[in-house]
Amino acid sequence: MTDAQLDTMCAFIAEHEGAMFALLETLVRINSHTPNRAGVNRVGAVMRGVFEGMGFGVRMVDGGARGDILVASNAACEAGADGRQVLVSGHMDTVFPPGEFETMEHRAHGIVGPGVIDMKGGLVAAVYALGALDHAGLLADIPVRVVLNADEEIGSPDSRALIEAEARRSAFAMVFECGGLRGEIVTGRKGRTPFRIESSGRGGHAGAQGQDKPSAILELARRIVEVEALNDVERGMSVNVGVIEGGTGPNVVARQAVAIAEARYMSEVDGGELRDALLRLFERPGLPGTRSRLLLQQGRPAMDQTPGNEALFGVVADVAARLGLPIGEEFRGGVSDANFIAAVGCPVLDGMGPSGDRDHSHDEYMIPTSLAERATLAAGTIAESWRLFAEGGLFLSDAQDDA
Repeated sequence: MTDAQLDTMCAFIAEHEGAMFALLETLVRINSHTPNRAGVNRVGAVMRGVFEGMGFGVRMVDGGARGDILVASNAACEAGADGRQVLVSGHMDTVFPPGEFETMEHRAHGIVGPGVIDMKGGLVAAVYALGALDHAGLLADIPVRVVLNADEEIGSPDSRALIEAEARRSAFAMVFECGGLRGEIVTGRKGRTPFRIESSGRGGHAGAQGQDKPSAILELARRIVEVEALNDVERGMSVNVGVIEGGTGPNVVARQAVAIAEARYMSEVDGGELRDALLRLFERPGLPGTRSRLLLQQGRPAMDQTPGNEALFGVVADVAARLGLPIGEEFRGGVSDANFIAAVGCPVLDGMGPSGDRDHSHDEYMIPTSLAERATLAAGTIAESWRLFAEGGLFLSDAQDDA
């Protein structure tokens, strides 16, 4: 990528900054809470129109009870169906129910709105990064596949298989979750395993019980203490019981009790160890007259800071230096679809979207200047990473090569 091409992309994004904020507001004002299928599909319809206007082929994959998945491909991708591609990943759903938080406001510290950084701002940055590449005459030679799902906020149960399939075909991927406040790009993430503990006992009158009453709540409390003891801060392994339910009244010995929890870990090795430790705990019998069972649920594997990810970070750092933008490398405790992409051996950068903070709250905000900056950075990074890949295969992992 020449300096002239980079300058052309910068000029394109600067010229379209007003249109970027207009698209952002359109998206933010559509409620797309994950269960709101109609709302998510309205966002999908807007994005479909945008991509079709750019000359992308678009298909919508049925999302069942949830919103549909948008898959867009440029001409280079459709022409080279059996070759490697660049995967651009994002999500259209948010965590905000209808009627709860549906405005977009410009405040002193930034632009506030539902999903403004998680991740409708990222969708806008991705669109205009691709538009800048096209304007500079680079997109015609870069096969790009875009996947925007509708269920990321609940773990991507319906879209995971599609994302993984596209990742296996990709030379590298960019995920447009929000960037860090100091320009950080995400090269690794913790893995996450959600789980439930279900305890049962024998109901009865609380005033007629002996010392060893068969209370499901008492049994669950013992299990919670055991589970929480698995926390290991030094190794970055965390277990948290966040919800407990059970019992019917203070004068009744509880017959049922449930805890909802999660485990997080730095690597898949640690994740396996933590899951094994949980399973061993529940091999032990419960208190007299009670029993408990552990239900491990689908989570996300750890996103390791692989050599491929580090190589991509080297590219984005070089592009940032050319643009005069701050940059940093970050390992995050939260999870995203980048975890799935990395787990199949595809080098990936996350946090390519605009910077901000307080996501998942009514104070979620974006730093306005970061929208154009991150779009420009993404455009340059895609162009330079593809050039390096095409010249020497620097981003082709062993796992992909064997696939």
